[in-house]
Amino acid sequence: MTSSDETELRATRRQFTKVHLFCIHIGHICAKTWLMPRTSSAIVYNTLKAKIISGELLAGTHLREEELAVSLGCSRTPVREAIRQLEAEGLIEFSPHRGARVTSWTDEDISQVFHMRLLLEGRASRLAAERIEDHHIEKLEVLATEMERICKSSQKDRFTQLTELNNAFHGLIHEASLETMLVSTLRGIVQVAMVKNTFSLYSKEQLQRSMNHHRELIAALEHKDPEWAEAVMHCHIRSARWVIQPRA
Repeated sequence: MTSSDETELRATRRQFTKVHLFCIHIGHICAKTWLMPRTSSAIVYNTLKAKIISGELLAGTHLREEELAVSLGCSRTPVREAIRQLEAEGLIEFSPHRGARVTSWTDEDISQVFHMRLLLEGRASRLAAERIEDHHIEKLEVLATEMERICKSSQKDRFTQLTELNNAFHGLIHEASLETMLVSTLRGIVQVAMVKNTFSLYSKEQLQRSMNHHRELIAALEHKDPEWAEAVMHCHIRSARWVIQPRA
């Protein structure tokens, strides 16, 4: 790394310290959540989270405990617990007078998230290229093939499916880096980006380009080429950023 690269890296870290700390916080929470038992509160949590990420519950939507309990067929207690968990992750905001609402993310918030993804997912891809195992490559191939199939379909929930599969694809690359803190932090960052339901904004050409990036990432990882993998991931994230913020 050159001195200019080091200077830029330090500047980026200073600029996004607040976002970085926030993402570490929700990354740890997410890691704990994955280990939650399948209790009623966990089921309600997963259901509400999926609705927020898919865009079914839009930013600013008022969440009333009683209405949610009726629609989900449970008492208000698991709903209250789920809302508390989602508030801690930043997906829901709560105020005494307005109650719970789905968090509204500003363009600046999203811009900072994508800057963090460039920095951290680039590093994760570089490390993964050095450490990835055959079973990771096989799973990535399966995920890429399934995403390509869904892109060609007319299923009503195709964007939700793509979001879930894409998250699994990126998560596998993060996992292959073997960096626990990096994986935890990225889990939170990607979650924030997912709330924008990015795939519903893609044109046919943009969607195909994203799928091509996935295939090239697999090739770079298979060849264990860190520079190639990092470069493709940077292109992939920058491309997604301009779909969401075309005039940013």
